Amino acid sequence: MLEHVEIKCVRNLATLEVSLARGATALFGPNGSGKTSFLEAVHLLGVGRSFRTHQSKPVIQHDAPSCRVVGRVNRGDRPFVMGIEKHRDGLVRARVDGEPVPSLSELAQQLPLVLLDTEGLALLTGAPEGRRRLLDGTLFHVEHAFLSLWKRYAHALKQRNSGLRRGILITDRAWRKELAETGEKLTEVRSSAVERYVEKLGQLAPAISPDLSKVEMVFRAGWDRRESLQVALEKNAQSDATQGFTQVGPHRADLRFSADGVAAAEVLSRGQMKLLLVALKLSQGQIIEEASEMPPLYLIDDLPAELDEFHCASVCEQLRGGRQVIMTAVDRGSLERAWGSAPMNLFHVEHGAFTAMD
Repeated sequence: MLEHVEIKCVRNLATLEVSLARGATALFGPNGSGKTSFLEAVHLLGVGRSFRTHQSKPVIQHDAPSCRVVGRVNRGDRPFVMGIEKHRDGLVRARVDGEPVPSLSELAQQLPLVLLDTEGLALLTGAPEGRRRLLDGTLFHVEHAFLSLWKRYAHALKQRNSGLRRGILITDRAWRKELAETGEKLTEVRSSAVERYVEKLGQLAPAISPDLSKVEMVFRAGWDRRESLQVALEKNAQSDATQGFTQVGPHRADLRFSADGVAAAEVLSRGQMKLLLVALKLSQGQIIEEASEMPPLYLIDDLPAELDEFHCASVCEQLRGGRQVIMTAVDRGSLERAWGSAPMNLFHVEHGAFTAMD
């Protein structure tokens, strides 16, 4: 669990130290007070980037040259310190127990996060890339060999596409062989993860809302799996050369959601889609919990602003049970009602300052 956080110059959080406990921590206060910035800082620590922007400069406090987040983490019998520092000029430094880490992926292995932000509805309705990222982000924490496999496929795809665009590949048989070999393995582990998602979603979605009892999740591999990826690549070889990119493979994979056989976005209301997103993220958390030695930290941004009291309570019921959760809301009462009688650590947030409450 994340025991302590030190933040410097992340948006309106100039200098802040907060100790965290197991279970729920609730941050309440007016909009713009720094609640979401705190979640953003923790996300920066655990993932290496913000969930609000892909750029570093907006995250760094105005007139400051850099921002820094340091966290003390207790993984059972092995406490350690991890930290990240980002500069306006693009320089990034990350350390675990004082030792530099060569890549942000190594930093991310130390603190699994599940972000529950209902503003991210595009995950369900937007481009397939976001849904692939959700699936691969889950596998990153539950399958030790996944990252190296993903990198092999991504490297082969990049090299082949570069050659196709420049028209310099007389024959790309070697690249097609590498793509087929790594792509089949990548799809196999993705399919296994989807099976777990289907099981979890089947339990969690109806528990959160009976309206979601008929929701189904289907995996599309990125090619017609009635034939091998090798055959599909060979069939598309000439077309790929003409188009200048690889048209089939795991990089075109997708997750589709339906209700009663119809695309979910077409038959579910916006409120129901938000609940489906919540169920999907909770499914992600439970999959990581069951397969990883480090349970995830749940970051939940302003759930009461998006869902009514009944559904907020339904979501919180699924989160209780020893999980570490950080929640935000404008109103203290909405968080306390949603969490129920279970203990909760409360902080009032205003102008970037945190005050512990009884």
